[in-house]
Amino acid sequence: MAEGPSWLDNAAPAAPTPAAADAAPAMGSLNIESSTGAGGASNTAATAAAAAEADKDLPSIILFMRLVNMGAAGALIAISIIQIIGIPSVSSIVLAVYSICGGLLICCLETQLKFLRVMIAVNFGFLFNSVWRFLFYLILGSVCWTFGLMGKIMGGCLAGVAVFNTYILCRYPSYRKIREKVAEEEDKRIEARISKEVKQQTIKQMTKSAMGK
Repeated sequence: MAEGPSWLDNAAPAAPTPAAADAAPAMGSLNIESSTGAGGASNTAATAAAAAEADKDLPSIILFMRLVNMGAAGALIAISIIQIIGIPSVSSIVLAVYSICGGLLICCLETQLKFLRVMIAVNFGFLFNSVWRFLFYLILGSVCWTFGLMGKIMGGCLAGVAVFNTYILCRYPSYRKIREKVAEEEDKRIEARISKEVKQQTIKQMTKSAMGK
């Protein structure tokens, strides 16, 4: 059997074995998948941590939002009553009454009383939607705009409150869930206080009855 040239034997690389050829891509794909999985897990953990941090601050934000809304509603009602006292035209009285009803609706929503909260959620659910609430506040602001200088100032304040509410509702998707949780906790505290008052009154009545006998 003839032998080939020595340079041909030296130049030709040894063919990789099937096991080695199969192992290299497998190891590469394993490294890629593991690195991708680790990166995805870290991103998911970071997102979950950010969401938890946001939810942690949400109760204080809800409280501040309630105070702002109740303050704006109270000022709206006061300006509307002043407008009615001035004995304006019939159209202005109708607009003032509409503003008072809108302010009362906002106050009832923010008081978090259980029976009012359920009624508003059923009949005025648009207040829990960012877009519809924004439009509702703008309508109230446009109505106030017809009440003179104070009305124009109030209209600007309502526009600012509308933007703030929209930002909170869009920034915190779990706003309604946390709000309901806070409301339930307030309901429990109110019920416990009422129960305590009832018990104290009952004990007083029983004591008076025993002393009278």
